[in-house]
Amino acid sequence: MKGLQADTMANLPSNNCSINKEFESCYLPIMYIIVFVTGFIGNSVALWMFIFHMRPWSSITVYMFNLVLADLFYVFSLPVLIFYYFKESDWIFGEALCKLQRFIFHVNLYGSILFLTCISVHRYTGVVHPMRSLGRLKKKSATIVCVCVWVVVMAGISPILYFSRIRQDTNKANFSRPDANKTIKTICYDTTSKELLDTYFIYSMLTTFFGFCVPFATILVCYGFIVKALISNDMRIPLRGKSVRLVIIVLAVFATSYLPFHVMKNLNLQSRLYYQGPETCEWNKSVYATYQVTRGLASLNSCVDPILYFLAGDTFRRRFTTTASKFINRNESIV
Repeated sequence: MKGLQADTMANLPSNNCSINKEFESCYLPIMYIIVFVTGFIGNSVALWMFIFHMRPWSSITVYMFNLVLADLFYVFSLPVLIFYYFKESDWIFGEALCKLQRFIFHVNLYGSILFLTCISVHRYTGVVHPMRSLGRLKKKSATIVCVCVWVVVMAGISPILYFSRIRQDTNKANFSRPDANKTIKTICYDTTSKELLDTYFIYSMLTTFFGFCVPFATILVCYGFIVKALISNDMRIPLRGKSVRLVIIVLAVFATSYLPFHVMKNLNLQSRLYYQGPETCEWNKSVYATYQVTRGLASLNSCVDPILYFLAGDTFRRRFTTTASKFINRNESIV
């Protein structure tokens, strides 16, 4: 997810308000390694289950399968980012791959948000309007919705391919030492260059509103009605358990991953645009450092989604347990 530390630094005022990059040079690659390992394992297992052990699919399985695809696309893009930040933000892979990596992150981000919204609306319909939803929650309808989500997300995120770019930058090798030698590095913009910052800020606010605020509000409304329905005595226990787990997991993902990232991303852009005096140096540093933390947290959604499939997916946990038991028993019999 991926902001650019040198990008922000280059747009701070030209006083002594320099940013120590040692924190993100350690924090971000470590976070991305964790996400890559756990996200790859968790989503690969989920993909294997959906393809070979979850037939026939239900409509909610279609949404979860597409969520797995979005997570895996992002996970596979992480090795270049890990190398980039371990190399102290020196991009060696060319401008095309820079644009592609930033594009993939945002597609994963907003694709995940919209697929979680689809899952939540689906659960709301099944819990609150079980009779009226009969015949509507079909796999074909879910497939059409997923295709529309991919088209909308890719179209909406396509401007990232224009805003993201690379630039040769001369920076000190160690910003904590004023006497450090200067080195030339290639910067891969996650946001955009300074001259396009006004336009990018408007674009960022629009994507935040339509890609995050509207889906989040929809989820909150759905969960409000779900919770209201769950307190009634006529709810079936299995459905109650799945719905409660879905509410908890999705709200936890939004609270720890999506919400902080969007708040701090736009606050960081605002500080770069409107707070450039020496009196705001410490404020800019604090906003920037917090933004780096939320970038790492934003990537964690790819690790949490497999937990959602296991705890709140239709029959996923039962079939996974059965498959795992058969695999263990077969290996024991061979031994």
